[in-house]
Amino acid sequence: MVLLALLMLGAWLAVGAGGCLQCDRQIRSTLESLRTSLVPRQIRDSRLQARAQALLRGMEGGFFRHYATSQFAGTAALSSINALIHRVRLTAAGLERSALTDQALLDALVAYRRRTTMELKSALKEHQAKACNPKTCGWLYYDVFDCTHCRKAKAVCLKQHHCLVDSQARLSLRYRPPAPGPAIARTGVSVVLCMGALLFLALSVAAVTYWRNQQSLRQ
Repeated sequence: MVLLALLMLGAWLAVGAGGCLQCDRQIRSTLESLRTSLVPRQIRDSRLQARAQALLRGMEGGFFRHYATSQFAGTAALSSINALIHRVRLTAAGLERSALTDQALLDALVAYRRRTTMELKSALKEHQAKACNPKTCGWLYYDVFDCTHCRKAKAVCLKQHHCLVDSQARLSLRYRPPAPGPAIARTGVSVVLCMGALLFLALSVAAVTYWRNQQSLRQ
């Protein structure tokens, strides 16, 4: 039983060592240190300080989880996520030693979040492009990480609703051809064309009537 417990603990630690950014304890700890130590020490303006702390608090919490699940299916190749986490740790450690102050430090933190988000997007998009393709997704044999539940899993085909956001396709890969455009657009074009034809007819009748009246008066 003790051996089994140790094995389970080891497996949990192995998974916890690599995952989406909010799942990594070291990243959360570093972000907290930036928020509670670096920002109050090096940003003197209270408004800038509040913005920097709010940004870091979001990164510690659900910012990356929300991004991964609202824009994508929330899973990415484990190797890609682990590589991203390594880079994010190094960059965060560099920020801890930064001599920047005030607006310059806030700008650096904003750029750090933007760059990290774009790298996470690349990992999520790469996996989803493969997992949303029903012709090839059955041949995926690598591990992925679930950013919602912070756990490792095997890559599988994603269901159709996981490849959509707000009923609009996330990717160009789809399970069926795109639906035709809304009928209201075609109806509007038809109404405009009919109104234009009626207006032209009315103007033509008015012009002919005016010409005939002028001819009658001359006679």
